[in-house]
Amino acid sequence: MDSSIEYQIFIGVHDYQSNDTTVMEQEFIDMVTEFFTRKKIDFTLLRARGGYSYEKGKYITENALCINIIGDPGFDIIKFARSLSMYMNQECSLIIKNPVNAVFV
Repeated sequence: MDSSIEYQIFIGVHDYQSNDTTVMEQEFIDMVTEFFTRKKIDFTLLRARGGYSYEKGKYITENALCINIIGDPGFDIIKFARSLSMYMNQECSLIIKNPVNAVFV
């Protein structure tokens, strides 16, 4: 097994101001898939449902997308996540970084 780093980026799909879906999920998925494919970066993109507190403690649940990256993508993850949040008009996104032991079998 190879020691590596795993990044997970969670981004909601509802505009945080209007609570509508302004960018279609599939459009976002296609854009992210094309980017990672072009850069030859190992990734998985998953649909998820989650809940969180925002804007002074208001709690909501919404659909989200999770981008899972194994290894060094060769770019700044925080800047990338901020760009995706701006594109989706999100208040913020969540980044998780974990050490992992990975093997393809």
